[in-house]
Amino acid sequence: MSKLKLFLTLSIWLISISLFSQGSLYDQQMQVGFDEKQGEIAALDIKLVNENGDTVLLQDVINKPTILNLVYYRCPGTCSPLMWGISKFIDEVDLQLGKDYDVLTISFDYTESIDLGIQKKANYISAMKKKDSAGSWQFFVSDSSNIARLTQSVGFNYKRVNNEFVHPTGLIALASDGKITRYLRGIEFLPFEIKITMVEAADGKIGPSINRLLAVCYSYDDKGNKFVFNVTRVSAIVISFMVIVIFLFLALTRKNNKKEP
Repeated sequence: MSKLKLFLTLSIWLISISLFSQGSLYDQQMQVGFDEKQGEIAALDIKLVNENGDTVLLQDVINKPTILNLVYYRCPGTCSPLMWGISKFIDEVDLQLGKDYDVLTISFDYTESIDLGIQKKANYISAMKKKDSAGSWQFFVSDSSNIARLTQSVGFNYKRVNNEFVHPTGLIALASDGKITRYLRGIEFLPFEIKITMVEAADGKIGPSINRLLAVCYSYDDKGNKFVFNVTRVSAIVISFMVIVIFLFLALTRKNNKKEP
């Protein structure tokens, strides 16, 4: 039984390494995805333009646990659902925005103006319950040089395809000193996920990425210019798991049959 357990453990370990290697190789080839940098400090000396049209430094904006949201405002894909997800958890989480934590939305498209960001913000806030505290949700734009430094420092890798961008979807949690503490992948988040992330960020605790396995299940479609469910990759995962289960069943059955005489 000890040999069987060892084989099973090694098989699962090798499959996991293979899957995550495929995901990492895929991201590197496409140059799209999160290069997770928990424990590192975001570029705090970059310049941003806020909703008043003033130029400020990121280090002057971050003074509490913060959720960093990198999008581009005219995005026809996942950016809008992601920001609707933000508006949803702001309404539901048991924390007060602007007091217990901050949310910063920054456009990584340097051609966009802050006026567009203000329009987007108004759309989201209009449908929210906590309109007063939601006003503390801050929107920014910046130039190409500062955006490049910020995205590189937090591991946000994207690229332009025609007139749009292919980019990862998710949030980055920062401590009050700018330290990256966690990545939250996806477009919707449970209030508990946000609360525990911000509570841990307040203490500077580094947490694991949320929903990382989902990234393995999707591939980029060049023709459709979007991410699609990778049936082949997921099928390989299921088949590998079934092979291990069948092997385990046959090995245990054979051992029991030997004991019966």
